[in-house]
Amino acid sequence: MTILAISSFLLGTVFGRFLNIWVLIPASAVLFAVVFVNFPILEFVVLSACLQVGYASGLALCLIPNLWRRHKKPREPSRTIAPRESAAPASFFKARHH
Repeated sequence: MTILAISSFLLGTVFGRFLNIWVLIPASAVLFAVVFVNFPILEFVVLSACLQVGYASGLALCLIPNLWRRHKKPREPSRTIAPRESAAPASFFKARHH
């Protein structure tokens, strides 16, 4: 049972990393068919929960690098407009290409 729970978790992690949430419906249906034939229904609940938790961890693995890049490279500080009595430098009016 432990090996099935770990493999269900890892399969959910792969699904969460590369596929959308709708893949959980057929995956749960196949899981139910396999477990219903061989094991009690309580084990289906455990394996289904492992699949869903694995899916959530796969999503988290996708989000962590994005958060890390955003933390390492913060946004530019906002520019303040110069007071009216002073003239803005010419470089302020040039378009920036990103």
